[in-house]
Amino acid sequence: MRPLRVPRATRLGAATLAALTTVAALPAPASADTGPGWVSGWLGDTTIGASGAPGRTALFNLSSSADAVSPRATFDVAGLAGVATATFPDWCVTGASTVTCPMPPDATQDEWGINGNVPIVLRALPGAADGASGTIGYTPLADGLDAWAQQATVTVHAGPDAIDLVDEYIDGADTGDRLAMPVAVLSAGDQPVDDLRITFRFPVGLEPAAYRNCQYGARDQLSTIVVCKVGGLLAPGARYEVPGGFATTVGPAAVGDKRIVQSVAPADSAGPLPEGVTFSRRDADQSLRLRQAAEPVDVIGPDHQYASGQYYLRDIHGAFDVVALGASATGAVGDTVRVQVGLRNDGPGVPDGTISGDNAARFVFTPPAGTTVTGSPAGCWLWGDEESDEVSTTWYCPKPGGVFAAGETFLVAFDLRIDGPTGAPGEVRLQSPYPRTDDNPANDIAPVTVG
Repeated sequence: MRPLRVPRATRLGAATLAALTTVAALPAPASADTGPGWVSGWLGDTTIGASGAPGRTALFNLSSSADAVSPRATFDVAGLAGVATATFPDWCVTGASTVTCPMPPDATQDEWGINGNVPIVLRALPGAADGASGTIGYTPLADGLDAWAQQATVTVHAGPDAIDLVDEYIDGADTGDRLAMPVAVLSAGDQPVDDLRITFRFPVGLEPAAYRNCQYGARDQLSTIVVCKVGGLLAPGARYEVPGGFATTVGPAAVGDKRIVQSVAPADSAGPLPEGVTFSRRDADQSLRLRQAAEPVDVIGPDHQYASGQYYLRDIHGAFDVVALGASATGAVGDTVRVQVGLRNDGPGVPDGTISGDNAARFVFTPPAGTTVTGSPAGCWLWGDEESDEVSTTWYCPKPGGVFAAGETFLVAFDLRIDGPTGAPGEVRLQSPYPRTDDNPANDIAPVTVG
């Protein structure tokens, strides 16, 4: 790579640093599509450590249609004067304060077009103060297409900083397993981290081990929040791990996909503990400790840039049974009767839609023949084929919230007017069993009768 320094012709003032996130979302990608084919590019804002911190890699994404001629991007780094240097790959052409990069040699093609990434290593200049910021202008180009310039901001953060390095996906875990969840962190600032706070969110069904230097609390959606303070100095650029990982048991409530989220921060800047959680200590014979795992890094790669990470368990089979609950009522023609219908989770597995933001349980209700729904519960609606000329009489009812706890019952009330002689019974049917068909599908449908 060729480092590119820009003249200190422009001195930029300090700006307030809102958060320690890096490569954050910015405006929509610049693009041009007035000629043959199309080309677009995107570079996010980046926060870098002050001089002495490891460099940060920002990725510029360049995309084009397959028929675009000579897709490329030009970069104007004059806006970084006095703030940072930018180092581009060797296959880019460097000028005085501009750089031109063709489509990366390792670009890939899919049905939408060609996509490649240009890694740009950013480093703060000596003397760049906390909050100092500059800009990189960029313009995606292709022959015959109009150019459209855009820019990204580079901001300096001085002081200690930490990045979580965990991003693992695990297959084959099952209830009863005891797992060693990795905990790994990189000291990313220009100053050492003096004591580290690590915060974990364990979803329902995953049970964290007890450590002396951790606090435990329950939160909504049956999750467990764990906050650990690990003492010691973490040198800039050094990677640290918890030897043997954080012991985690897959409990009987676990079923489907589970994500343990972890985040790290210097203890003195981590802020207050999570709101709405009452924390307590647990009896423990061990403490959570960090140990340096590798030599300090000079450049932080593009794959791990954030203070949060995840440990994702895929498709835990688990055991569970969700039961459809029907109803019966009696009345004369012209009467209105009320029926309560729904679902019950007989456990032990707990369907958990918090990973996807989905409902953990849902059913459809079809009223008995000879009746008309005159009152329906909030949160239920008619469900059918919008393109059909037939009027739908089936109601769709999702359970509010993302978790359906073992032993919990979800019931809603419908008012039915008896219009005439009753015919075929209605039914309650578990709709799209989540996260899989349960162990007793025979009880996923229940009748609803009016006599």
